[in-house]
Amino acid sequence: MHLLKLASAYTWVMNLPEPPEYVTFLAPYPEGTQALARSLRERLVAMLPDCIETVWDATNAVGVAYGFTERNADHFIHLPAYTNYVNIGFSHGTALDDPEGRLKGTGARIRHIRLNQVDDLDDYVSGLVQQAVAMAKGAGTPVEPRTIIRVMEGPKRRPKPEA
Repeated sequence: MHLLKLASAYTWVMNLPEPPEYVTFLAPYPEGTQALARSLRERLVAMLPDCIETVWDATNAVGVAYGFTERNADHFIHLPAYTNYVNIGFSHGTALDDPEGRLKGTGARIRHIRLNQVDDLDDYVSGLVQQAVAMAKGAGTPVEPRTIIRVMEGPKRRPKPEA
C-alpha cells in the first residue's frame, strides 16, 4: 500500500499532556534541542491512537516511546533527543515499506530517521508511523492513554553547558 494513502486512511488523535518530568530531563540540552524534542513529541502524540507513553531518562539520551502495553519490548516507536537533533526510531523498522530509503540503521530490526526540525515529521514519516502502529503488538486493543516515567540507574551522558 502506498504510504501517503495509508497515512490519510487514519484519523487518530491522542490527547496526552506533556509530563513535567520530560521537561526536567531535557533541561541539560541546548534550548533549540529542547524545543525541537517537545514540539516533535506534541506532533507525534497527535498522530497516534490511544497508547502508553514511556518517558525515559536513559544513559545516552532522553526520550519518549510508545506502545500498547507497559513493556519496553512492546514499544513500536521512540523519539530520543541527542545534543543537536532528535531521532524518530521504529522498533520494527526493517519491516516497514520505505520506498524513499529514509530509514537508517544496520541492526536486525530497528531503523531511525534523524529529525532536525519539526517539519521533518512530514507526510512520508507519518506514513511510516501509521505502518508501525498497524504492526505493533496489541494494536487495535483499547488502551487508556497514560504516561510512565522510567529513569535508568547510573551516570548520564548529557550535553556540556556552553561556556
